Amino acid sequence: MINEMNKKINKINKKLRVNVELPEFTSKRLHQSATVNLIIGGGLASAGVFLKRNELFFLGSLGLLSSLVMSIEAKKLQDKSE
Repeated sequence: MINEMNKKINKINKKLRVNVELPEFTSKRLHQSATVNLIIGGGLASAGVFLKRNELFFLGSLGLLSSLVMSIEAKKLQDKSE
């Protein structure tokens, strides 16, 4: 889904004559990004709980959700390439 969205955005950029090319992601890069989001999201959510800050907890939850989505996308890419 991410690569499909990037392709559509690249087509729009070409029509608008914008010189920005979005890269295609590989399964390995998505797994790395998911791991980083998991670590940062978990840290922010934990800090939000300990410091009683709803904003930090919310940002951490978004990071954890993002990690989940990226892991699913990486798995789809990996299955597609095999």
